[in-house]
Amino acid sequence: MTIIAVTTTAPIRPQAVSDGVDDVVAEAWSVFGEVQDLARLGVEVAVTVRPGEILADLVVRKSAAHLLSTLVQELESTGITQAESGYRIAGTMCQGNVGLRIFVDSAEVTVEQMEALAALVDGDLDAYAGGVERMGRAA
Repeated sequence: MTIIAVTTTAPIRPQAVSDGVDDVVAEAWSVFGEVQDLARLGVEVAVTVRPGEILADLVVRKSAAHLLSTLVQELESTGITQAESGYRIAGTMCQGNVGLRIFVDSAEVTVEQMEALAALVDGDLDAYAGGVERMGRAA
């Protein structure tokens, strides 16, 4: 029995890969300036791009806590979770093509700010209301 495999896949040229990396790095430099502007405001940004997925992680510092409600209002399909170190608000942007996670240290936000955020997030307030009260006692 003879098996003949036919493929239309062209071999990958190392130079093409190198050119692609060079193009991506050039684009990254244009994003760098925007990220630096956010860092000056107290928001740290990490963007991960994988095949079919873009994920942006934001760490919001105390100096930028007043920006949280605006950031959350821009999100779709939001949810909030509480951890020992603080809160994570997750959602999507750009018609759901970009996943965004906002990390907030419990000590970085006031009870009022957290309650305002919880009101904006799609979800059950009772699921994390206890965390807001605990945070209020610690503040």
